[in-house]
Amino acid sequence: MKKIGIFLSRMQPIHNAHLWMIENALKENDEVLIIIGSANKSNYLRNPLDISLRTELVEEALKEKFGESYNKKIKILQLADWSTEQINDDTEWGRLIYYSVVGKTGVREFSYYCAEEPAKIKGWFEEEIQSRINFRFFSRENEFNGLSATKVRTAILEDNLEFIKEYCPSIIVKRKEELKEIIKLAKTIE
Repeated sequence: MKKIGIFLSRMQPIHNAHLWMIENALKENDEVLIIIGSANKSNYLRNPLDISLRTELVEEALKEKFGESYNKKIKILQLADWSTEQINDDTEWGRLIYYSVVGKTGVREFSYYCAEEPAKIKGWFEEEIQSRINFRFFSRENEFNGLSATKVRTAILEDNLEFIKEYCPSIIVKRKEELKEIIKLAKTIE
């Protein structure tokens, strides 16, 4: 049975910590499924970039990091975030993630790579599903000095090219001005 690793992130935008997580997953698995979350959300402060742009940036960063044939071992799945004030059931979200992975890969047991709070992430999944997932947690503070997409967006807005070059793939550096305009517009939308 092939070993599958999954990595779920909004990638708003992709940065080197994301690529580091994917690289770790590749070392330990036959295939990695990257789930780009909040696929249905854009133009907001927390989610300024739309899913087509995020997917494009991820694909370019993967080509740069892993070569043109990256898609032989890496697949991408876009996943909508359907949580609202009316629907805020973590286990429903966990089921959506789990069955989306099973549907895409055909594998019921996999490793989940994450830099979030372990208790929070495990809380998404019911006990039966948890038993099928090998959770691989990494600390944001220990890797890349707590790097986050929020910090990258701030650096883009502040024209902090040194930070962007240090912590982002070159596609983000190349498209910094385009991203800056999108982020600035999103900041004005409530």
